[in-house]
Amino acid sequence: MSGPVVFAFAVADGTLPVVGAAPPDVLARQLPRLLVARLNGDGDRGARFFPFLGVADGRRRFLRVAQLFEPGALAQVHQQGDARWLCDGILGAGTLHWRLIDGRTQQVRLARDIPFDPRAPLEMLPRLEFEIVDRLELEWRPQPLPALAGEALGWWLVLKDELLKREANLPAEDHDVLRPVRTCLDLAAGAPEVQPTVSEFLAALLRRGERRGECAVELARLAAACEDPDRLARIDALLLAAGAHDHAAAAACRAARLAPGRADLVERAAAQAFQLGRYDDVRDVVGRARAHGAASSAALAQLAAACDRLSDHAARSAIVRELVGKDDLPVPVARLVVSFLLEEDQPAAALAVVDRALAKEPAQAMLHFERARACMLLADEGAATLALQRALAAGLAATFVGQAQRFLRVLAQPGLWSGLQRGERALAMGQVDLAAAEARRLVRAHRRSAEAWHQLGLVAHQRGRVRRAERALRRAIACDDRCSEAHNRLGVLLLTQGRVADGHACLLRAHDLAPHDTSPLLHLAQAEALRGQRDAAEAYLAAAVRLGADPQLLAAVRREVTARCA
Repeated sequence: MSGPVVFAFAVADGTLPVVGAAPPDVLARQLPRLLVARLNGDGDRGARFFPFLGVADGRRRFLRVAQLFEPGALAQVHQQGDARWLCDGILGAGTLHWRLIDGRTQQVRLARDIPFDPRAPLEMLPRLEFEIVDRLELEWRPQPLPALAGEALGWWLVLKDELLKREANLPAEDHDVLRPVRTCLDLAAGAPEVQPTVSEFLAALLRRGERRGECAVELARLAAACEDPDRLARIDALLLAAGAHDHAAAAACRAARLAPGRADLVERAAAQAFQLGRYDDVRDVVGRARAHGAASSAALAQLAAACDRLSDHAARSAIVRELVGKDDLPVPVARLVVSFLLEEDQPAAALAVVDRALAKEPAQAMLHFERARACMLLADEGAATLALQRALAAGLAATFVGQAQRFLRVLAQPGLWSGLQRGERALAMGQVDLAAAEARRLVRAHRRSAEAWHQLGLVAHQRGRVRRAERALRRAIACDDRCSEAHNRLGVLLLTQGRVADGHACLLRAHDLAPHDTSPLLHLAQAEALRGQRDAAEAYLAAAVRLGADPQLLAAVRREVTARCA
């Protein structure tokens, strides 16, 4: 036998609304619904709420019932099996007349008139609850009533009724559906009853794709008043669904600050803040977690990445050293640590980290790719070739396939990789003549190598020998039109000569060949600025930001675009 069924109350004809209270129809549905929630408590004792639904004026809606049904009619419509008790009532002026009916015999076992004030409608709930629980012979402890009162209570009940309409899939009405939300937040944004109801209602709107912008505004207000980390995490998810990523990151960071020992919240906040370039927020939330001894490897990696974007290389290196000492790095963290170690010219340390990760995840294509990079810097070209082949066989992401294939082409020519490295080191040390000599030696030894000719063109360009640089870069492209670096460098060279159209075409080709490389994007932004196309320049800059371009280079190019397009 199932638990009690509580029906929506009827509303006696002539019952008028009371200023500062919820309308009678709302009270007639929400009071029995709250009674059912109190009967079920934290679990499910089988109590069920039954509203009256039907078609009126050609629309499906809640029906206003003006008189009590016969008990036999109630027993036929509730469809809850063999319900033990049925409960209904009728609201009048200052009185609730309610009944408790035996579900088996349809006999009225209890009928009472209870004084009822619509401005304090919840006060009679404990009495109804006690009468029902007593007949169910269940242990009963009085539960506190919601602390809401007055106008705030009335609007909360209205909001719950609007939510009930959506849960019942009733057609939307042409009115300001967000007014109850706004008013509840105006009157009692911090109330523990208001916050979940507002959140659930806005979630219902978003599921229907309704009023996303307005929902985002109210969710941001709700987040600002919320002190519960789990609820903030829910609000964060809703803000993301509404497309309000900045507000979502703010909610996530607020949750992480309230619970710095929760690794899940800290990692989520750090990731969202990082994606939006809110690096100070990343530092703050991960710093708080570290102070509580609860910063996970993923959170520390996010902090290291933020320090890198802020050009705080000392802090980044300290965090990387901390991570290197951990044996249980997740694959994405291991990859980030390896990339930073390689950037810091520590290929041996990088190899140790990547080999530990591969021992646990041998099928990870990117780990094999990073291993190849480390082996190349250690001059172990055979191991590098094997690692690249394994990376491609394991399904390397398309973003890196072109680079892996280029590395394989270079490694297939003995001495080419080591020569390129010697030339790059000479350039990095300002030894341009030495770099030029190495580049000339390379093209003599590898006359069909696009990379060798590219390096010769790069060195010539840096020495100011523009014609020689252009010839070398065009020779590189003739050897291999897939050499994006040669297209990119030639585009830059042509731009400096005022040959904007030709340079722009070369840069477009470079971007097509390497769509995830930020260098062509920054140079394309410069080319568009030279052409007077500010919107196009800004679009390329935005794409470079998304791909993680160096902040200092970004700032310099942005200044140039602004100056040229002023």
